[in-house]
Amino acid sequence: MSAALPRSLPGLVATYGVYLAAMMARGLELVGKLGLYMVGARILGVHDSGYFFLCLTWVGVFATVSRGGFERAVVRHVAAELAVGKGRAARHAFLTGTMAVLAFGLTVSLATGALSGPIATYLFRDPEAARPLFLAAFVILPQAMCYFVGNALMGLHKGAWGQLVQNGLWPCFTLAALLAGVHSLNGILIALAAANAAATLVGLVLVWRERHRFVDTPSDMAEAEHLPPLWRTAMPLAVVETVQILLPSLPVLLLATFGLPAQVGAFSVACRISMLTWVVSASIGSVAAPSFAARHRQGQWDALRQLNRKVRLAVGLFSAPLLLAMFFFPATILHLVGPGFEIAATALIVLAVGQLVYALLPCQEIVLAMAGHGGILRWLTVAQTAVCLLLCVLLIPPFGMIGAAIATAVFASQLAIGSALAVVRIMPRAF
Repeated sequence: MSAALPRSLPGLVATYGVYLAAMMARGLELVGKLGLYMVGARILGVHDSGYFFLCLTWVGVFATVSRGGFERAVVRHVAAELAVGKGRAARHAFLTGTMAVLAFGLTVSLATGALSGPIATYLFRDPEAARPLFLAAFVILPQAMCYFVGNALMGLHKGAWGQLVQNGLWPCFTLAALLAGVHSLNGILIALAAANAAATLVGLVLVWRERHRFVDTPSDMAEAEHLPPLWRTAMPLAVVETVQILLPSLPVLLLATFGLPAQVGAFSVACRISMLTWVVSASIGSVAAPSFAARHRQGQWDALRQLNRKVRLAVGLFSAPLLLAMFFFPATILHLVGPGFEIAATALIVLAVGQLVYALLPCQEIVLAMAGHGGILRWLTVAQTAVCLLLCVLLIPPFGMIGAAIATAVFASQLAIGSALAVVRIMPRAF
């Protein structure tokens, strides 16, 4: 694969079409989630909407914990084993990960359901939250499985389908239930559980259709060194995945302590806008991840380097229009959300600086994970957390929203720079 930009429009589409398909799947996610949040909030009203979003946050965090890093590990193992003709080992990795996520997810779901009353009373100081949290327990396992199966499809080089299963289907299914007449909080949470289960079923059917690939095939690299056990790959990645879902919330939480409600709302919107570039990178990186694993497993360093450069170029191309808009028209973008959000215009520019750094050095954390260097990635994430906490404490009390933006931009840049330096040091031929 050449990293050079294709000379013609058809060449551009042929080369980057697979990445565009993945981003279209993520676009369906954005439309589905935005519609779900807006319609759900309007139907439920202010009071019940608070419980709904609380449950979504709880499910998001504990579904991530339930996956235990196996969703990222299965991408590497399935793709790497298939690359050397070890289809049975790839099948074993998929089944092992499935059983692990089922066990963890069931345990966490049962714990949430059993402890919903004490959690509501002592953690959230609101006994009325017990019933929604009890119903949210039914969402945790299917959402954990939904994400795991989506990543397994990515390991099979079905990136667009994987994105659709884990990100696109369940928001749209839940939104369809609302539009069909499900208007109670309890009903919406039950519909959310059913939507994740349905998306998981779709993903399992797609994996089943690829079952012919889970057989050993003749290969020049059939005697390649065995990969470590799946759990060993997953352990450090579990820390990374959990921290990455919690880290963006830290500046918002501290700003809520020291800032005005209007600042918290405007900054939250600016953060979500700036993260659009991360969505681009995550979409492209997810499609490229199995190829990273396969090239590394096969020892094809030239091909790995070319693929890495191609991915960085693709992220830069697709991110450029978004970043330019954030730099030059921040107030206009925020005003489109609603009057009053323009107060976060300067913060959006600061956030865009962090995203620019990430867009210049994207997806290197995925390269590390797919090459089996999850331990290094774990320590990079721990350092990222420490810096974020320090900057939040130092900058948010005196500077408010701008301090929160600086902290967020720095930890976004830190992961990009740290991952790139790690790749250059450990695998110089891959960069």
